[in-house]
Amino acid sequence: MNIEIRKKGEETSWEELAQLYHEAFQERLDQGMNFICSSFTPEYLEQHFDDAIILVALDKDQNDALAGVAVLRIIHDDRGTWGYFTDMGIKPSYKRCGIGSKLEAQRVAVAKENGCSFVMSDTAANAKSSVNWHYRNGFKLVELVSWPNTNYYSYNFRKQLVPDAKWDNPLYCKLQFWKSSIRCRMYHLENGEDRKSIWLDLYKKLRGIPS
Repeated sequence: MNIEIRKKGEETSWEELAQLYHEAFQERLDQGMNFICSSFTPEYLEQHFDDAIILVALDKDQNDALAGVAVLRIIHDDRGTWGYFTDMGIKPSYKRCGIGSKLEAQRVAVAKENGCSFVMSDTAANAKSSVNWHYRNGFKLVELVSWPNTNYYSYNFRKQLVPDAKWDNPLYCKLQFWKSSIRCRMYHLENGEDRKSIWLDLYKKLRGIPS
């Protein structure tokens, strides 16, 4: 299999990307997870991804057939310059062929070229294959979040591209994760959010809160 990773050009249409996302995330829908990617439209992609760096994986042996996509956003804020890795999708027939790792390596290279000191990425907490993929690719779990337009908790992962004594410390990362977990679950507990979580159930049990 001859896979080439490059930035999206006019040869890859927004319609093709939308169709790939629908196919790639149908599995998550079948598992009951409302991944936003599964409902992307060409119009949405063109509008919201216009300022992002879009990398596509093309199968050179199949006339540049679209095999995968990954998005990188460069962010400048009080934390400096960093990258947000988002919306990676692999066509089902190309999954478990190493394409995700190829896209990841290229995203890291582009992030470094743009002066990013670290990158962030998120996925559903109960999407085990995606969570394990992040660990295999050098990410550390640092935060629990809950997006309003999903029906699950998400994990935020961080990968340092330049050494940082604080964030390179696994204990510090674990502390940040547990602090965010408490804040997240307390907020949603107080606001009546009903999301399945064994940790939330345990917290409610320990506090004597009816389920």
